Amino acid sequence: MLPLEQGIDLEKNDQNHGGASALTAWLQWRKIVLYGMIAIILLSCGKRSTRYDAGPREIVNRSNTFFNGTHEFKTLTILISIDGFPPRLIDENYTPFLYSLRNLQSSYDINITTAQYMIPSFPTQTFPNHWSMVTGKYPIEHGIISNIFWDNATKSEFQPNNLDPRIWSNAADPIWQLLQTQSQNEYKVATHMWPGSDVVYNDCEEMPRERMPFYFDKFNQWEPLDEKLSQIFQYVDMPRLTDRPELILSYIPNVDWYGHNFGYDLRDRRLQEVIGEVDGFCHELIEGLQRRNLLALSNVMFVSDHGMSNVDMNNAGNVVIWERLFPGDAMSKFVAHIYNEGPMMMIYLEDPRDKRWIRDLIQLKLRQVYGDEISSKFHVILREDFEPDWKYFRYDDKPHTYDGRVGDIWVLADAHYAILKETGDVRAGVMGTHGYNFANCSDMASMFIGMGPMFSKGVIPPFENTEIYKLLIEASGVV
Repeated sequence: MLPLEQGIDLEKNDQNHGGASALTAWLQWRKIVLYGMIAIILLSCGKRSTRYDAGPREIVNRSNTFFNGTHEFKTLTILISIDGFPPRLIDENYTPFLYSLRNLQSSYDINITTAQYMIPSFPTQTFPNHWSMVTGKYPIEHGIISNIFWDNATKSEFQPNNLDPRIWSNAADPIWQLLQTQSQNEYKVATHMWPGSDVVYNDCEEMPRERMPFYFDKFNQWEPLDEKLSQIFQYVDMPRLTDRPELILSYIPNVDWYGHNFGYDLRDRRLQEVIGEVDGFCHELIEGLQRRNLLALSNVMFVSDHGMSNVDMNNAGNVVIWERLFPGDAMSKFVAHIYNEGPMMMIYLEDPRDKRWIRDLIQLKLRQVYGDEISSKFHVILREDFEPDWKYFRYDDKPHTYDGRVGDIWVLADAHYAILKETGDVRAGVMGTHGYNFANCSDMASMFIGMGPMFSKGVIPPFENTEIYKLLIEASGVV
């Protein structure tokens, strides 16, 4: 790969985005080593040319342009999120490509960094965690506090298919807004079905155009993976350098959908096929970059938002039916909204001053309907009762902008237990669910594999998924 501009600058660490995490510490250590190596080279070379090879251990400044044999390119960053894909699904037989990357055994001449696992934010749901990755904040800080919640400011309900810009405009700024704004739209971002990236703000006069990715695609649950791959390469193959995105984010829903319906059991042939198809997609992505002579200047990250925990529905003691906790219309004049998903239920009250006696009533109904043994697996708490290490409601003893989006009372299930609706949710067999706090349910672990010139070869300790934001900033060279 021949740089058209000879100077190659190592990025300087931005202290505003620093942190004590394992990932940040690793990045800082790598930079120190690189600076030391370059200093030695400069001292030993005297007045000779300071041209350096854009090798796999260097992070190139985005001002540099490269020629792949047919076109000029900037450094490319691709982030692929596989919904509901925990590291335990990476298997030598069924996902051989991801398995080779995880074990640092790739045949490609490129560095690979993998983590034992990545730590998701609470609640371990799709929308909160995807927004954590692109904002660098916890859900209580960025505003998408759950997959479903009530927003009192707009008097509206948020759920995954809600693209109401009034709710999204009040959430923290995503990575594409930062990069496009800082570069005055020279740096372009493309998102393919990334949760929350397809909200249109045309009617929000206070929202800048950079609030939306320069290119984005609408969500399609059933899009074949070969079409998804084709769309990614349509962005990569744009003929004009000034039109081409330098950051591409894409989202794969297939594995999560399967897990919700059938759970995760690697002996299941259908699951083997699903994860095998995803593995093939990841392999073809890297192969496509290699064929285009772009792999040496591409940073690719494969991540997931959370894992999945099996719930055996054949055992009636593993679930409680939330309607039975509110028989008839007895609570209708006290409860404004109820939302449940898997292991958690949020209750918004008409009058928050009623929260303590209503909490006590729910606990009483649990014991009356299900008995002490089953009810002990379900915990009824007030929103201020969250432990600080959950990093949720006022976890740091400070009020947060989005505290008002958090329900007054919560019912939280232990691992492998769930809260369901009587109609529609109750069935035989095994289902998968998520939403548990990672510290209480290791099944929620998510995946991280990074490959490209900004990475070193090796395995790093677990880190929180909020660090992805900092990693994307480092890869961009914009700020």
